[in-house]
Amino acid sequence: MNMEKRWVAVGVFVLLIFFSAGVKYSDFKHHKQAEEDILLESADNMPGEAEAEAEKKIIEVYVTGAVKNPGVYRLKEGDRMHQAVELAGGTREDADARYLEMARLLVDGETIPIPVQGEVRETMAVTGGGYSSPAGSGHSSGGRVNINTASAREMADSLDGIGPSLGQRIVDYRNSNGMFKDITEIKNVSGIGDKRFEAIKDKITVR
Repeated sequence: MNMEKRWVAVGVFVLLIFFSAGVKYSDFKHHKQAEEDILLESADNMPGEAEAEAEKKIIEVYVTGAVKNPGVYRLKEGDRMHQAVELAGGTREDADARYLEMARLLVDGETIPIPVQGEVRETMAVTGGGYSSPAGSGHSSGGRVNINTASAREMADSLDGIGPSLGQRIVDYRNSNGMFKDITEIKNVSGIGDKRFEAIKDKITVR
């Protein structure tokens, strides 16, 4: 009788071991399948994102003035001014970046001058209230006004029929819609029709 009880006890113990192993294996398969599903989903999403990232054009900008590491930096099309400033080590303690458009999109080949404290006030006193960058970043080498980088005041001072309010409208438009790809796109700005465009088309550029 004792032998029978022992064999029964052994049999129950063996069954418990097999049952426990089966539960653990089931949990392992479940977690393994979940991990594989996540990996497959990530792999499905990666090609599209990688291709989109690869299609972005590399641009170069020159950051100068009151930054810790002035120089030429490589970024991607669609990056913004604050990213270029960060690459240059950030602004120095004597920098005055209050009037800079840190959220605007960058343009390939542009210069980003960061003024020191007091420089902005001196420039505003000379220009009558508007700040123009000391390096003249709103103008191209040919003397035309770059409507992708010029401030509202620069456009008002340099372009016939463009006052401060309309100049600000141009700045607001490019901040919302991205840089102008062609000078004719300036006609999308409210207040600039064919007649006004004809008066300024030879004085503006997008490069």
